[in-house]
Amino acid sequence: MRLTAALCTGLLLAATGAAPAADRLRIGIGPEPETLDPHRGVSIGTARLLLDLCEGLLTRDGAGRTVPGVAVRIDRSADGLTLVFHLRADARWWNGDPVTAADFVRGWRRAVDPATASGIADLLDGVEHAADIRRGRLPPDRLGIQAADARTLVVRLARPVADVDTILAHRITLPVHGPTLDAKGMDFANASNLMCNGPYRLIEHRLQQHYLLERADHWHGRAEVALAQVEMRVAERPELELNLFRSGDLHITSAVPAAMLDWARAERAEALHVHPWTILSALAANPDGPAWRGNAAFLEALDLALDREQLTATSQGRSIPAYGLVPTTLWPAAVNADPGPKGQARRDAAQGALRRAGFGPDRPPPRVEIVFAATDAIRQRVVAIAAQWKQVLGVETDLIGMESRMISTRLAQRDFQGFIYNNWIGYSPSQMLAPFLPPAFTLTATDPAGQQAELRRAERAVLDSRHFIPLAQGSSLHMVAPPVRGWQDNLYDIHPVRLLSLAPATPP
Repeated sequence: MRLTAALCTGLLLAATGAAPAADRLRIGIGPEPETLDPHRGVSIGTARLLLDLCEGLLTRDGAGRTVPGVAVRIDRSADGLTLVFHLRADARWWNGDPVTAADFVRGWRRAVDPATASGIADLLDGVEHAADIRRGRLPPDRLGIQAADARTLVVRLARPVADVDTILAHRITLPVHGPTLDAKGMDFANASNLMCNGPYRLIEHRLQQHYLLERADHWHGRAEVALAQVEMRVAERPELELNLFRSGDLHITSAVPAAMLDWARAERAEALHVHPWTILSALAANPDGPAWRGNAAFLEALDLALDREQLTATSQGRSIPAYGLVPTTLWPAAVNADPGPKGQARRDAAQGALRRAGFGPDRPPPRVEIVFAATDAIRQRVVAIAAQWKQVLGVETDLIGMESRMISTRLAQRDFQGFIYNNWIGYSPSQMLAPFLPPAFTLTATDPAGQQAELRRAERAVLDSRHFIPLAQGSSLHMVAPPVRGWQDNLYDIHPVRLLSLAPATPP
């Protein structure tokens, strides 16, 4: 996101009729989002903001389930390949312009246009011609989407997509306001330019401080939105959020520091929320990293040397070992992840792979690099990884910490020599696997069971390549102040602000 001089000084937009801070719900969103562009943003902070600023054909309820958004009805053809969306007559952009089917056509075409350089456009690969457009083989106007009229949108699929509803509720499918895009181009999603159609509008952004949201005048469900203003607080470290929560200056935290989890359980159990979450922590290897270029056995040795049970043993219930790329709770049928060899057998297998890679007493293995977001919890995890590699393989590791918002950029640009420690979130098996699959991957099965089988095989191929090494599946952790109403713990850790409220203050 391009930063203007006004942004750097703090004030971006003038807040009109701002309510006193005590009357606002104040929510932590973690580190500063890298952008508000729905097609380019990949951080959790971006997703959390856009959920309340924008609305797609479908959206999410308080339990994380997909529910109607701009689309009030979907007609599906018998073969499942044509979807006809009937849009609400009262859907409006923040400025009062009607939201039309053409706005969705514009947004989807932009998402798959190679010029946009979206890192998540492959989520639309089930749409007719989307994959070929992403790869530059066809122009964006060949995408299988068209506006039959202002309130009727037709989408043609290349194949039946079992989890299409989760994609329709994803930010990649959001509409784009034409006049703003025409006037601002790639800057259309800057905080000073953003025009969206959700229950809240952005009225102020102070870099590295907060996003101030105000109930949108023209949103169709405005009467049911309890909170007039919401302040989304930015904090690079969860310790800062917890301090704000303890002082009463924050109602909801985005996380809980690992070192403070015991304190939270003992002192603020009524406010602590721990729930299983579809988040995966993994090491992403640069395939061309000099330490293993042309030597896949070295990557295999590094993977086998990791004791995931030990890595998660001190997590206090925050995470469990991960042996796959998809949390087992997301598969439609129960699956058992294969942990492979354990204990001494695992260490022996790792040392055998190291010997196959050509390293041993007479030829020490090369150093390895891990780039990571410099939070205490992640730092502890990568230090433990480095210790295991040293103990089992004799591998020395360079640990490079940086701001959280730089991690996704480094990963997308392959601007690292070894590994990047990162987290991925998805709402279905195909979404969870999307960041890991090669660009040419396409499902061919037309039935849900066949598609799931193909995805399982694709997951296995990625795991066997060792280009992505899963470490842990996590839980969401939040501190939620007792006055907050409407909060529901759920597997997806989705909590629309439009459904939250604050209990009236108790008179002194």
